[in-house]
Amino acid sequence: NGDKNYYALSFGNIRLVVLYLTNIWRSPSLEPNIKGRYREKQADFNSPENWGYGQHIFESIQPGSEQYQWLEAELNRPEFQQAEYKIVMFHHPPHSLGENIVPAYTDPQQIIEKDNHGNIKMIRYEYPLNQDYLIKDVIPLLEKAGVQLVYYGHSHLWNRFMSPSGMHFLESSNVGNSYGAFLGDKKRSIPVDFTEQYAATGDPNGLEPIIPSLKPLLAEDGQPLPYIASNDITVFSILDTEIGTVTSYYFDTRYPESDVIKFDEFKLEENKQ
Repeated sequence: NGDKNYYALSFGNIRLVVLYLTNIWRSPSLEPNIKGRYREKQADFNSPENWGYGQHIFESIQPGSEQYQWLEAELNRPEFQQAEYKIVMFHHPPHSLGENIVPAYTDPQQIIEKDNHGNIKMIRYEYPLNQDYLIKDVIPLLEKAGVQLVYYGHSHLWNRFMSPSGMHFLESSNVGNSYGAFLGDKKRSIPVDFTEQYAATGDPNGLEPIIPSLKPLLAEDGQPLPYIASNDITVFSILDTEIGTVTSYYFDTRYPESDVIKFDEFKLEENKQ
C-alpha cells in the first residue's frame, strides 16, 4: 500500500491482509517512579513534555479512519472476495491468554486528579473494555467478509480460539522470552482500584482457548494445556495451501537432538461466498 504500514497481497489461492494494529508498550506497574500504561511518573506530574500518555495506539483503526476505510475497500475487492483462503494478520491480540491483551485496544482516557489546592495528585489512564476497537469495529467487519483466519503475536505464546461463526484466531509467536499465559492462579498485573475492569485471567474478550488437537503439553496434574508459553520450547505453524490445514509444531531447544512434535492441527474451510 505504497508507504503505508498496512497492505494486502495475493499468492496462490490466498489473499493476505496485513493491518497496522499496534500500540506502544508501557509497564503495567503502578509504582510512582514508572511512566506506565496506567499512570504517569510522579516526578513528571508538572512536566507534560515528559508524559507518556499511556499505552497509546500508533495508527487509528476507528470507523472513518484512513486505515479502516482502506480495509473496507480491500474486503470488497475481487482479489479478496475470489480468494479461496482469506487471512488477516496484525500484531495486537484480539483474543489471548497472554499479558499484552490487557488493557483494551482503545485510546487511553487521561484522568488528572488534584487536591483542594489544585496540585496534581495522580495522572492515570483508563481503557474501557467496551471501546476495544478490535472487538467493536474490526472483528465484526472481518467476520462479515468471510475471513477464515486471524493471525497475530505480541504476547510471546501459542494459543488459539474460534468464534461462534467459525473464524479462527491463532497467536503463534512463542520463540522464548514468554510473558506467560494467565489461567487459574496465575494473574496479570492489573490495577484493582480503577474505574474500569481489567481481566486478571483468561481472554478478556470472552472466548475459551482450544486444547491442541493432537498432542498438547500437560500441566503438573496431567491436564492438557490450551497454550504453550515457555522460554525453552519454541513453536511454529504452517499453512498447507493445498488442503487448507494449519499445523503447529513445537521443539524443545534444551534438547537439540529431540524430535519436532506436531501438536495441533485444524482446517480452514473454503469460503463459499
